[in-house]
Formats: sequence, structure tokens, C-alpha cells
Amino acid sequence: AAIVLLGRQIRVRNAVAQAAAEQGERLRTTLTSIGDAVITTDVRARVTHLNPVAQALTGWGNEDAVGQPLERVFKIVNESTRAVVANPALRALEEGVVVGLANHTVLLARDGTEYPIDDSAAPIRCREGAIVGSVLVFRDVGERRSQELRLARSEALYRAIVEDGSALICRYRQDGRLTFVNEPYRR
Repeated sequence: AAIVLLGRQIRVRNAVAQAAAEQGERLRTTLTSIGDAVITTDVRARVTHLNPVAQALTGWGNEDAVGQPLERVFKIVNESTRAVVANPALRALEEGVVVGLANHTVLLARDGTEYPIDDSAAPIRCREGAIVGSVLVFRDVGERRSQELRLARSEALYRAIVEDGSALICRYRQDGRLTFVNEPYRR
């Protein structure tokens, strides 16, 4: 009877271990599949995982980054002042809140490449609610910023030509009603 009981306990333990391993694999696959860059840390802000997008942007391989202080792997500065920006993951760990990053932040990759980024960080909590780490999610916004700059330049050119230009510019509706006259001719 004792041997039968022991056999059952071993089978239950094996099933629990198998379920835990499968759940861990699903979580790793999920982190790897996310289109944004993701870095996770332990409660001491040491890197525990970088997904492939984070590896590409930071220049750190997962094997090299694991165990490193987050601020060594994820270096961020203000785009214009070059002042070091407070790491949002550290604040998430300290305050237990979700933290977004200020605009105009640049990630300094390991090789010196700079990426304008948007990011946010959140604490990771265990079932009991204690903070056990943080998750940092960020993305390269360089293309979006380039588009915003092109749009601003286009608007400035439009204003210079249409609003401030010396030629009369009018717009009419199909029924012939005047809907716009540029500034020099509004008087």
C-alpha cells in the first residue's frame, strides 16, 4: 500500500512539474513573440530576459544581458539635453505603479546607435501581491518622428505660401460660394 501511495505521489509531482514547465514555455514564447521590445528584471533591477526586439535595439544578447543591472543594458537619455533619464522600470519597482516615459527619450545601444523610443514599465507581482520584478516595454519611434517632422515642415511651407504669400489665393465651393481667402486679402 505504501508503494502504491508513493507511486501516486510521484506521478502527481511529475504532472505538476510538467504543467509548470509547459506554462513557463508558453510565457517565454509569448515574450519572444511580442512585436515591441520587452525586458524583464528581478526585484533588484537585474535583467532576467530580453526578447529578440529588445536584443536588436539594445545590442545586447539575452545571454550577455541576464544578470546585468538594467541601467547598463537599457541606457536612456533626453534627446536634446543628453541628460540621463530616470529609468521607468526602477520607479515601477520602487513605487509599484505603471510608469510611462517622457517624450524625446533616446536609447543608447551597446554599439552607440541611438534610437528615439517610447516606453512604459510595470511591476511584476507574485500571487500574494509582492513585487518580484518589472517588465519594460519599448519601441523605436524614429520613423514616426521623421513623419511628424516632415508634416511640420510641410505645414510651415503651406503657411509661408498660402497665408503669408503676396498672391491672391481663394477657395470656392461647387455652388460658387467663397470659402477661403488668404490673409493679405482678408481685409
